[in-house]
Amino acid sequence: MILAIQDANILIDLHNAGLMETYFDLGIETHTTDLVLREVAQPMGVYVLRGQLKVKSLSSEELLVLLQFKAGQPPGLTLEDCSVLQLAMQMKAILLTGDNKLRNHATKCKVEAHGVLWVLDLLVEETLLDHATATECLNKLTKTNPRLPVDECEKRLKMWAEGRGITPPRPPTK
Repeated sequence: MILAIQDANILIDLHNAGLMETYFDLGIETHTTDLVLREVAQPMGVYVLRGQLKVKSLSSEELLVLLQFKAGQPPGLTLEDCSVLQLAMQMKAILLTGDNKLRNHATKCKVEAHGVLWVLDLLVEETLLDHATATECLNKLTKTNPRLPVDECEKRLKMWAEGRGITPPRPPTK
């Protein structure tokens, strides 16, 4: 089983694309932190109640440790960013984030990190999304998330139109 820690922007993107339910069909054990969940305006409670999205609530002692951890990280990372990075490091999990600063820093910290396009590739590969639906979802995402890499989006749209997909790298299973 893949173990993943989600940043707020992935939760938001999956919700905006109408892919939350489909994402959980992948069977990825998914965690986030209470700090990140507070950033997400979309309703996530149902996934928490079902046990599909596990939320790490930080105690006051853990918050102090997190603040010390953040002090050693690049200044552009928020406390929420550091909370998911630290959790991914502790759990030896992949980090799902659309934040380039966080993803690049996670890679430097030897944490495997991917964005929403990786999730889409996985959904297509696992046949949980057909090419037409994936195209529809990606078109929705490009309207709500202008930070997605245009060239990578166009590459997928072209391949899906041709009936092909991209094989996403697979992390080791836990």
